[in-house]
Amino acid sequence: MEDQIKERAKPYFYQGTGDSLAILFHGFTGSPDDLKELAKFLNEQGLSVSVPLLAGHGRHWLNLQSSSYYDWWKSADDELKKFQGQYKKIFLVGYSFGANLALDLAARYPAQVIGVISLGISVFLRNELLKKFLLPIVHLFLSKYHKRYVKRQHLNDYEDSGSYAYIPIKSLREFFYFIKNFTKRELAKVKMPVLIIHSKDDAITHPLSSQFVYERVGSGRKELMYLNDLNHNPLSSKRKNLIFGKIEEFIKTF
Repeated sequence: MEDQIKERAKPYFYQGTGDSLAILFHGFTGSPDDLKELAKFLNEQGLSVSVPLLAGHGRHWLNLQSSSYYDWWKSADDELKKFQGQYKKIFLVGYSFGANLALDLAARYPAQVIGVISLGISVFLRNELLKKFLLPIVHLFLSKYHKRYVKRQHLNDYEDSGSYAYIPIKSLREFFYFIKNFTKRELAKVKMPVLIIHSKDDAITHPLSSQFVYERVGSGRKELMYLNDLNHNPLSSKRKNLIFGKIEEFIKTF
């Protein structure tokens, strides 16, 4: 097991010129590297930007196995608390499971969070019923699941970024537990404006995830944007300039 954080997976902070901060949360088995382009874009708009590394991530998949959903949540919670009282406007931006964490924090800290941006949130996964049915059986024989969509020729770059090509079965169960017991139950408590973006042909998280969030958040102002795209990460889309523009437009209304 590696204790060293991969260079590209290290957390980072960009100082802005105003009184606004965006905290960006990466996804399950991902790393801050996934959000670097968006972070730089937001910083160019004058925002300070902080991108933390969630517990158990950015090293080796065995580190993830030794962490829990609470550890991932606490990483996000600690990051928000670190900036308490320092900025007038704090936006939370989450990609995939990072969006689950962002919305959970927004529900808990309505006085601190002014707006939330959700990118490809994880509520329903493709083939989810099969995965959930097999989990109680598979964990008796296997300790990890291999992401088949990570091709061998891309494996080195994928792992250099701090992302994991293997998911511990234990961690997958923790992941589903958080969605069921927190995400699905807390959305009505989210009252601030929310921008929700998802790729229609996302091969990992079903786009119905974002529809579910849109229908259940308690926000008076909410927008759902779908992309005709295969990418799970909307920021990898060929239309990312459109996404960046939509996010800039959302933030400038505050």
